[in-house]
Amino acid sequence: MRFLARFAMRGPYHAAAAAAVTMLGALTIGLLVILSGAVVTLVTLRHGSRRGLEVIALATAFAVAVRLVTSGDALAMLVLCLVVWLPAWLMAINLGRTQRQAMPLVMIAALVGAYALAIRLAVGDVAVFWEQRLQSLFEALAAEGGPSLNPEQVAFVAAQIHVWTLVAMFSMLAATVLLGRWWQAVLYNPGGFGSEFRELELPRWGLPIALATGVAYVAERLAGMNLVVAGDAFVIVVVLFAFQGLAVIHFRARAVSLANGWLAGLYVMLMLTPQIVGPILATTGIADGFADFRRLAARRPKADE
Repeated sequence: MRFLARFAMRGPYHAAAAAAVTMLGALTIGLLVILSGAVVTLVTLRHGSRRGLEVIALATAFAVAVRLVTSGDALAMLVLCLVVWLPAWLMAINLGRTQRQAMPLVMIAALVGAYALAIRLAVGDVAVFWEQRLQSLFEALAAEGGPSLNPEQVAFVAAQIHVWTLVAMFSMLAATVLLGRWWQAVLYNPGGFGSEFRELELPRWGLPIALATGVAYVAERLAGMNLVVAGDAFVIVVVLFAFQGLAVIHFRARAVSLANGWLAGLYVMLMLTPQIVGPILATTGIADGFADFRRLAARRPKADE
């Protein structure tokens, strides 16, 4: 990946080519979309918003042209480019000005929240929306001898798709901006990304919002109500504050010289059981907003004097 960053930094045409090729590759390997957005992030962080916008324009023109020649349909590619690269560009501008990784994460939370509201306004009940499409899919698979699910199983899967879509969108956008920042540090400021991430702290005005969202979600579950907005907001808050929880753990791990294997184990557990580890990290992040765990060690010696 470092090779891609160095290649992109050779000039705007190199960056545009790198962004466009990885975006076209993402049609086959979805995770390449992160690399594509990270290229735009890196260029914008290093050379400013104007250069970043130039790269977006060049890369979009190239990707759309290739797609038009190969398939005859370029509209989907145009939408994909804009949906990935414009948020990356905006987040990079914000990060470059504030020098705080927390602020792009707040922007991502707002974007994902806007998507969640828009999709619910557009389709109504998202569970029914996905259930209808999954039912058709599994019926077609069963006709070809593939796996088949009963209606209850299809309904269960459909109910989870919207939630995991929000998580995936948030994670993808966050990975895009953080990877671009890491590339910048590797090339021009070794060690800078780690120190900046360990100090990641979300704005304190987000704490009452997080608590109110949690209370609304719990009340919804206990009362058996269907406050879909509260559910979506709760998912977004959990993912958002999980990043602060990760920052706290990285900070404390460095402070006590914890072996890297422990952190690797944490990420493995997060990948295997995100529904368990994610809320734990989010709780840690929210608690840090009140207790400031990263400053406890610095205050204790003063208290002893």
